[in-house]
Amino acid sequence: MKQEHSCGIVPLKKEGTDIYVLLIVHKGGRHWGFPKGHKDPGETDLQTAERELKEETGLIVSSFLNKKPYIETYTFYKFHQKINKKVSYFPAFVEGDLILQLDEIIDSRWVLIKEAGQFLTFKEAKEICLKVVALLQNEQMLL
Repeated sequence: MKQEHSCGIVPLKKEGTDIYVLLIVHKGGRHWGFPKGHKDPGETDLQTAERELKEETGLIVSSFLNKKPYIETYTFYKFHQKINKKVSYFPAFVEGDLILQLDEIIDSRWVLIKEAGQFLTFKEAKEICLKVVALLQNEQMLL
């Protein structure tokens, strides 16, 4: 069984008292999730997450909510091969102009973080989002 590890950012922005999260649709999976990708040689998980965010969305991290990642694990099949996937997500506030990498991303939308669960495709991503909401509430950034 093949093992894969990707890293990503849960991209956040604040407008007034509202906090939004950016959701994307990867061309390969055609599901709503967060920007992520595979490590390049010599990169840390954090460096990979920041690079993938920039490549896929044009956005950069302005501040991390937490540098300890939330981990998502799942199994899927690709070309009849079973793959165990682990994704390390870092929640962070982002800035810049949204410019999608169109050869990899087919859609995106900013949604209120408390409503993101109704858009996210998989339960693992919904669980990550709930953890970010709890963190924001603990930090009194989200009421």
